[in-house]
Amino acid sequence: MSRLNTSLTFRLCSFYIRSYWYSKFRRWKYKHLGILIIIGLIVVFINESLFYQLAHLHWTDINEIAKKHSVEKLLLVADPQLIGEKDEGIFGFITRSDADRYLAKTFAQVNSYVKPHWVLFLGDIFDEGLSASDDEFKRYFERFNSIFDYKNHEQRYIIIPGDNDVGGEYYGDKQPLLRQRFRNYFGRTIALYHQNDIQFLKLDIDMFDSYTDGKRDTIMEQIHTHPMTALFRLVLNHWPIVKRTARFVKPFINDLEPNLILKGDSHHFSITLHDRIAMKNTILAEEYLSRSFYTLELGGKNLIYEISVPTCSYRMGVDRVGYVVLLLDSESKTAHVTILSTPRRYLAFYLYIFYVIFATLFLIVTSFFSRRTLMQLFVLLR
Repeated sequence: MSRLNTSLTFRLCSFYIRSYWYSKFRRWKYKHLGILIIIGLIVVFINESLFYQLAHLHWTDINEIAKKHSVEKLLLVADPQLIGEKDEGIFGFITRSDADRYLAKTFAQVNSYVKPHWVLFLGDIFDEGLSASDDEFKRYFERFNSIFDYKNHEQRYIIIPGDNDVGGEYYGDKQPLLRQRFRNYFGRTIALYHQNDIQFLKLDIDMFDSYTDGKRDTIMEQIHTHPMTALFRLVLNHWPIVKRTARFVKPFINDLEPNLILKGDSHHFSITLHDRIAMKNTILAEEYLSRSFYTLELGGKNLIYEISVPTCSYRMGVDRVGYVVLLLDSESKTAHVTILSTPRRYLAFYLYIFYVIFATLFLIVTSFFSRRTLMQLFVLLR
């Protein structure tokens, strides 16, 4: 009987000891798992909130100029290139969702900050517009509307096509059906708009189009009853104008007499000055602005400025992405240009990757080594 009691006591003690240490082990594991969760939440906060707020802090204060009654505010958007459904492989849903969320978040942030009178989209709206079926194109349009809220602001949005929407980058890739489909969703590809002291002439002249032998008659029909005589005469075209041959540029400038040309296509920012008398181009700014605003004098007729707007999509493989704000002041006959840069999304991806590697190694180490062993290793390493 005494031996039985001793055995029972020993078992109870052993069970108590095992339960005690197992409980401590579980608490230790949960404690470290909790640390990983907290660090993970901090990483998500940095990537999905803090980076955007930090980018916003570096934006130019536009209120001093924008508050004038004589100023019209324009927000320029280029090459969003909404990702299609064919080229992204098995991770397409993830990449499309992240790119769409980035565009929606940055556009909402910029739109709220600027409160523009007009929003101008300078082509390459979709990435796979050429290869999209009608059903796919409809889904792409619905995503575009969801991101940029197009249907609720259609009257103040001007949208022109790019080569990824209707062709034009390579000789022979233009298809009339693609242009017609684009017109069905976004209106005419060649049209003239007039608002206060501003005329917007939206065009669809690709790199292989001739002006005198091509679209001149269609363009002249638009300005026949409403000549380009406003104070601000803006031409919107996805592809560059002033860098083409003199055979193209000279009659184009003589017919339309624009003082400002807005383009996309290159994914990079630049301002080019064209002297119509000397037929000479001068690059005034490239990639960055050396000051908060770059002011353009638009009172004369001999100088034409062409602004290349950077892409707003991080998927285009360029370092600097964002939007351009254009403030047109009819009182001083000037245009004020500034860039609103948005976060470098790939920095967030690198931070996520680093966290996953760290968390994996952390879990492996804490699973194979006890707390006491880790403390001994730490002491030895010191």
